[in-house]
Amino acid sequence: MRGIFITGTDTAVGKTTVGIQVAEILRESGQRVRVRKPVETGCEKRTKIDVLEPSDAVRLQAAAGAVDALEIVCPYRYEPPVSAEWAARLTNRPLELGDLHAACLKGVSDDDFLLIEGAGGFYSPIARGALNADLAAGMGLPVLLVVADRLGAVNQTLLAIEAIHMRGLALLGVVLNQVAEPDNPFLDNHADLQRWLLAPVIHQAYNSHPDLKLAPWVRNWIREA
Repeated sequence: MRGIFITGTDTAVGKTTVGIQVAEILRESGQRVRVRKPVETGCEKRTKIDVLEPSDAVRLQAAAGAVDALEIVCPYRYEPPVSAEWAARLTNRPLELGDLHAACLKGVSDDDFLLIEGAGGFYSPIARGALNADLAAGMGLPVLLVVADRLGAVNQTLLAIEAIHMRGLALLGVVLNQVAEPDNPFLDNHADLQRWLLAPVIHQAYNSHPDLKLAPWVRNWIREA
């Protein structure tokens, strides 16, 4: 199966933004992209029909060209803004790892490109007794790690990569994502990470267009895959 599993060192590091960009680049390259955000928390209710709307999944669905219905992209939705496992317990709606695995594969063929975004960081609890790492390992896809470009990024990145390798997964690359205007003139996480890693490190400047660095790298990776 061709695909990619997008995860992060933490929550709010820009996984969905990067996922949207990757999905759009894949589409422009002629790929049929099946996006999956199998579980999302912190969903808000659409008052008219009283349905939880997964905002991240909605954006991913649009970026992929709405190949699948939203119910396929994100079948498990919870209102509490906590980890998926805890949200499921709070709402008395149990969630098993097998449910998420099946949701990721539903409707996907060998001709598709499967793009999965986890919930939270790589070690965030995602189902009963399971972490994002367990879902990623079950899917067996190469991992794209998204890291917020801030103080502590090098430590968090190296720890996450060690965890990824311990699960027997290939690291596709690291996206060092500026989630805010840089305010530390002494910080150069990009140079630091390049010293420590063999995998490519793509620096995504705050509010920059993805065509600058991410798009050429994704297109080259598709050609080599």
